[in-house]
Amino acid sequence: MSDNNKLYVFNDTETTGLNTWYSQIIQIGSVLSDENFDVIEELDISSKVLPWVVPTVGAYKVHKQVKSLECSMSHHDMMSALKDKWSQWGKDKNLIHVTYNGMKFDEELFRRQFYWNLYEPYMTNTNGAARIDLMVVMMIIANFYSDQIFFPVDGEGKIKYKLELLAEANGISAQNAHDAVIDCYLMINLLRLIKEKIPDVWYSAISASSKEGCLELLNSKPFCMQGELYGGKKFTYPVVPCGQNPNNKNEIVLVDLYFDPKELFEMKDVELKGQFGRSGAFKKIAINKTVPLINAQKIPNLSQFLDAPEKQLEERAKLVRENKDFQDRISSILGDNQFNWPAQEIVEQRIYDGFPSDADKLWRDRFELAPWAEKAKLIEGFEDDRYRELAERIICYQKPEFASKEMLDRFQTFVKTRLFSKGPWLKDKGQTLDQAIVEAETLLAETDTEEEKEILEKLLSHYNEKKSIYS
Repeated sequence: MSDNNKLYVFNDTETTGLNTWYSQIIQIGSVLSDENFDVIEELDISSKVLPWVVPTVGAYKVHKQVKSLECSMSHHDMMSALKDKWSQWGKDKNLIHVTYNGMKFDEELFRRQFYWNLYEPYMTNTNGAARIDLMVVMMIIANFYSDQIFFPVDGEGKIKYKLELLAEANGISAQNAHDAVIDCYLMINLLRLIKEKIPDVWYSAISASSKEGCLELLNSKPFCMQGELYGGKKFTYPVVPCGQNPNNKNEIVLVDLYFDPKELFEMKDVELKGQFGRSGAFKKIAINKTVPLINAQKIPNLSQFLDAPEKQLEERAKLVRENKDFQDRISSILGDNQFNWPAQEIVEQRIYDGFPSDADKLWRDRFELAPWAEKAKLIEGFEDDRYRELAERIICYQKPEFASKEMLDRFQTFVKTRLFSKGPWLKDKGQTLDQAIVEAETLLAETDTEEEKEILEKLLSHYNEKKSIYS
């Protein structure tokens, strides 16, 4: 199988913390390869920590990226460089962006931090680009092809599938893991092994990396197998699609074919609603993300993974596909139960409040191209208050000499709030500046390793500098 119009981009990030809404990317590794995973170009960029972000001790003990505490490149310049590089790489080719656990973490960070900087957030899945979360692909392999790729287990028999552990278990050196570029090469080397031993799995993932391809996979006959890992344990299900959310076309409902569809057909709507959830007949998936699915015919020795005869499952799949009334009922139930999230006030959490108007798209381009002396004059030209707030923030931290006194006063208040006050930015082990100082000082008094001592000392210097400026 070959597609000369595709290139692969392996992406990884290191961050100030775990909160995808508020943590900052401080290192980006992005490696471009051809279809044989021969590297064409790599990008390794880092940025200084933003004034309003408190880098967590826990994050820096893991990735050790202390250069971000004094790096000269700004966050805005880093995201600009990434945008320009991806645009260049995708000028004549369709890019497939590959991450590891990216759908929950790296992809969300990229989207949100492009948004912070007034760039198009959806670069990895628009204009011909697609994306694959390799960790999800590994779930398929763990369930159906574990004789080909080795998965380590702990003392309790739980499967471990962190990237560096998988690499080491399969003879790939994971030295210096948790560096963004090194982790990109771990993904590349792992995929070389997968492509050599079980190419069908990789080609299936490529085909399903777009929404259209995922739908094609779901509708392939006789049915698909879903393979998941929860708590280090394997779970497999034969599934077919049976509904689509009319309010969100990306949301599809699958029916578990271990449930007799004839019984489901006879249920009332209220009973069908009770079948949504982990132990029920229905499973919701998002076709704009990597889903752990593969066509049943691609699995050698399929019967050993089934709890019912294959022929019976094929007949059940046929019944579901042919019952359009049932599919309409499930779609309607899904649409009627659409949850309306409460309105958000904080600009970072408003990324999904709606797409920019055509006028704001044009103004966003004008803002990007304008010299810094002109950018401040363009702020009020945005129709959407989100972009006005973000534009003002960019100017105040990037080029404060072009900001008005009122702008700088608002910026000072904003930074102080983020550094010293409690709010949603503290979720997922986030810290106020004072909390971070106490933790760093405590650990510094206890540590007996030179490497950790250096990290803690540099963090403390960073914290204290911020406190002297903004307290």
